[in-house]
Amino acid sequence: MATAVALPVTGSTMPDIGLTGPDGSAERLTSVIADSRAVVFFMRSSSCAICLAHAVALEKMAQKGELSGARAIVVTPGDSSDAAKVAARLAAGAASVWASGTEHAAVGLGTFLAIQHSGTFVLAADGTVLAARAATIPTGSFSRDEVLAALA
Repeated sequence: MATAVALPVTGSTMPDIGLTGPDGSAERLTSVIADSRAVVFFMRSSSCAICLAHAVALEKMAQKGELSGARAIVVTPGDSSDAAKVAARLAAGAASVWASGTEHAAVGLGTFLAIQHSGTFVLAADGTVLAARAATIPTGSFSRDEVLAALA
């Protein structure tokens, strides 16, 4: 069964969802953003190879300073063990990794035919959405060029 959700649009406020860190710590998205601009990539699953490639690309952008000081945040569905799996793949530490439990739907990333949607949000320091991209197929859920344009 499909989950009816609405993707936050440019100019709207990103929902302040609960997140769990790889160590089991609990935070709200606003605390993780910490009054900074942010690029938040929501993975389809912690084992999705395409999503992992997007997460690595985001981390490399952060390492190179291409995010203009914005925080790089990667969110996987699931729990702290899922976040830990992704964090192990992003060993450089330039991106923070979190799990959303089932709260992907709260940011408009529902499921259709048991396929979790993935997406990227560029956020202003106050949580306003500067850019949003979502896709059922993970190849369409991240665009380096869109991220850079939104941060320019």
